[in-house]
Amino acid sequence: MLTPVAVFSYNRPHHLRQLLSSLLNCSRLDECQVYVYCDGVKKTEHEGLVGESRQTAREFAPLLNNAVIVERDQNLGLTRSIVSGVTELCGQYGRVIVLEDDLILHPFFLDFMLQSLDRYADDDRVAQVAGYLPPIHPKVETDSFFSPLTTSCGWATWQRAWNLFTWDASNALEMLESDPSLRTRFNLDDCYPYSDMLRTAVTGHVDSWAILWYWHTFYRGKLTLYPHRSLVWVGGFDNLATHTKSEEIPMFYDQSLDFILRGDWNNPVSFPEITQADELAFGKLKDFLQYKPSHTLPARLKKLLKRVLSRLVK
Repeated sequence: MLTPVAVFSYNRPHHLRQLLSSLLNCSRLDECQVYVYCDGVKKTEHEGLVGESRQTAREFAPLLNNAVIVERDQNLGLTRSIVSGVTELCGQYGRVIVLEDDLILHPFFLDFMLQSLDRYADDDRVAQVAGYLPPIHPKVETDSFFSPLTTSCGWATWQRAWNLFTWDASNALEMLESDPSLRTRFNLDDCYPYSDMLRTAVTGHVDSWAILWYWHTFYRGKLTLYPHRSLVWVGGFDNLATHTKSEEIPMFYDQSLDFILRGDWNNPVSFPEITQADELAFGKLKDFLQYKPSHTLPARLKKLLKRVLSRLVK
């Protein structure tokens, strides 16, 4: 059976074109069935760009092995669009690869995903396969490693794992509040405020599936398989972004496209001998996410300004 690749799009045709072009360059694309989910119009001023995005999807459909284009009549929003599409495809195929339109893929991305999905299909300890890795440069002996932290940037899962997802996390806040050690672990030893993010999602201040997914997998002790270097470039931080704008670019997304695309990969992929978190790599990830003065908004703005000036000079 083919493996579904779900692509989620709204009103950024340029980003979608970049993503689909990189998907065309991926090996083993012929083993996948691509679905492009085009969300419905939210604001009348978005109609033109939404139409362009849908036209881009139709243009690429025959090139992507007759991709299925799902054009929604109503606007679900990114969170509900992803949850709905992933649930639907997991139910139909038993597994799914998930992409948002602001990504560019390494040509080996699909191959890594397919090998990983096959390898851990029946391992209940593994909930997710990640395609993106922050620039932590883990010193691991294999091409991949395990971490208890999930990702939302180019990933894959199985129906058995996605069954853990639910919109209801109302008891999570009480558990985290009453158990400081649990809260500390959820916050990566207090390196990142995930409990605060979960609170904003549960109370309805932020619409996010990703923090709910992290909670449900974390609470049940599940793992995510990561590549030893990123297979995904994230670059959708513009004024049309749903959550993160250019002036708020998290430092862990700040990697050059050239660095990601030029990486060579072993084939077949080598996997860890034991299904357990790599504590050294996880420690590097926690250190990287930990608050640093260079992560403040003024510092990020200064770095962004330097980058813009450099491009203008060129």
